[in-house]
Amino acid sequence: MTKLVENKKILESYIPIADMIVATFGSKCEVVIHNLENIHSSLIYIKGKVTGRELGAPTTEVILKELRRYGNKVKDIHGQTSQTRDGRFLKTSTSFIRNQDGEVIGLIGINFDVTSFSMVNQIIQEFTVTNDLEQIEGPMSESYATNIEEVFENIVEATLSEVSVPLEQMTRNEKIFVIRKLDEKGAFLIQGSVDRIATILGVTKQTIYNYLEIIRND
Repeated sequence: MTKLVENKKILESYIPIADMIVATFGSKCEVVIHNLENIHSSLIYIKGKVTGRELGAPTTEVILKELRRYGNKVKDIHGQTSQTRDGRFLKTSTSFIRNQDGEVIGLIGINFDVTSFSMVNQIIQEFTVTNDLEQIEGPMSESYATNIEEVFENIVEATLSEVSVPLEQMTRNEKIFVIRKLDEKGAFLIQGSVDRIATILGVTKQTIYNYLEIIRND
């Protein structure tokens, strides 16, 4: 049995768990299984309808960043609050799936829409002068994109917004800063990203590689 077949069987073994979780927690809950051997179209199973994604959707910006930073040593993410582009709050947990060699091959993720709970909590806060109730503050932004193009554009847009300088006026150091941030966020794990980022910054492909070498040597 090839490693690809073995990995597929491991990932498929999580399907009954996904079904059980959604059956227990209802329509506000969604469980996804991603095959990270293909980050561009990693979603292989979804139960529930919270993020609006379909099979074949890519992995998210948050997962790309974690994979770029930690590789096979990446740790599970439990109880993180995120906010969708349409303003809903989600409570999310992600558990990375490994094969017998300890390689990360996929993940199972739970997305629970807690928007209505947060609204009720806000009302309670307004009628009480206490701070002992948990509030949802500063949630991470996650797009739950339907294709890898959207993921790439979101990463680039968020990164450029961190530099308050127009592209045509950016200095070399500012461009290196942009490349550093894009690298940290896993942008270069996306196929074809070097060419596209070079075009956006108005530099050559080789310049991007030179900047990456400077950054990674640091």
